[in-house]
Amino acid sequence: MIKPLLLAMLFAMLLAVTAVQAADKAPLRYVVKTDGLLSTDPQQPSGFQQKMGAALAHQLGRPVRYVLLPRTRIMAALEGGGGDLLCSYLPTWMPGDVDWTRAFIPVSEVLLTMPRVTPPASLADLRGKRLGTVLGFRYPTLEQALGKDFIRDDAPNSALSFRKWAAGRFDHLVTTRNVITQHAADGALPPGYHVMPILEVKTMCAVSRKSDITVAEVNAAINALEKNGALTAILKLR
Repeated sequence: MIKPLLLAMLFAMLLAVTAVQAADKAPLRYVVKTDGLLSTDPQQPSGFQQKMGAALAHQLGRPVRYVLLPRTRIMAALEGGGGDLLCSYLPTWMPGDVDWTRAFIPVSEVLLTMPRVTPPASLADLRGKRLGTVLGFRYPTLEQALGKDFIRDDAPNSALSFRKWAAGRFDHLVTTRNVITQHAADGALPPGYHVMPILEVKTMCAVSRKSDITVAEVNAAINALEKNGALTAILKLR
């Protein structure tokens, strides 16, 4: 029978070997969107993106390096081999010459309406109305439903789009359910606001075709995170 001290030593040696093996491999270059604003402080990935990148890198047996880029440069980096992986998107949101993993990150796209106006009964009621949106982001459901009557009011990022909505610049904001949850928690939402679901979907990760990491490897890493329960904890950070 293995004594507890010997067992602990063996486990420590195994961790050390794993760390050495990971160090021998090139880092996972995990691409993260920045808001594109000039700032004296270096931007950092969100808690969700940090944990997702680190967890996938661990499952792949690699260290992680975050590649922070504005949205307009993300796909070029993946197509050109300047990054390996981008998560929480769909091909219709970020079209390009890349491969995609299985869908596994739930996203709820919603319309947030000010209490001072009558909430829309359907997407058709939004024809010709200014909608708060994020620069460079595509909204296929609204594009299809409204066509040329889809009037965007872009902000550089979702936080500034929310601030414009809260300041009364427009009555309707296109955002995600988790953004509403965050602002409800800090008391930033006016009483009587209305939420209308637009799209319920599970997003994916885009894998560069010039990376030495394959879609099959990333899918296996996702499956492992799902099986060991880590994915559930990470998704709560969104």
